[in-house]
Amino acid sequence: MGEKQRDVTVPHGREQTIKMDIMGMIHSAENPFDIIYHVAKYLEKESSEDGYAKAVRDNMRSVYGLALLDEKLMADELRDVEERLGRIRHAYDTGDFTEEEKKRIRYAITLHEANIQRLKDRIHEAEVNGTSLYMEKG
Repeated sequence: MGEKQRDVTVPHGREQTIKMDIMGMIHSAENPFDIIYHVAKYLEKESSEDGYAKAVRDNMRSVYGLALLDEKLMADELRDVEERLGRIRHAYDTGDFTEEEKKRIRYAITLHEANIQRLKDRIHEAEVNGTSLYMEKG
């Protein structure tokens, strides 16, 4: 009573593609964070919940990257911050801004530079003291 009937017309279930993706990534010794992010992107698409995968990625970076000193996640964040800083600097150098706008942009540049240094310091700390949360391919 109350049991849901299985749809036997769909081979191996509706989510066969994501199931096979996960198994393939595991067999390829992919980073577990990459697997989680891949599943989050799938869930975002299936649920039409824009931004879900980004929220998962941002939370993994915050919790595992900075709190647990995972080098890969911090290196990913560092690369993103450096790219953003490059775009800000380019805009500052090529744009036509008021003095107040220039002041705000310089402040953003200073914050990004401080964040880059903080991430580099944490990555170095992880290299010296941390333990990796993923397996190396090999």
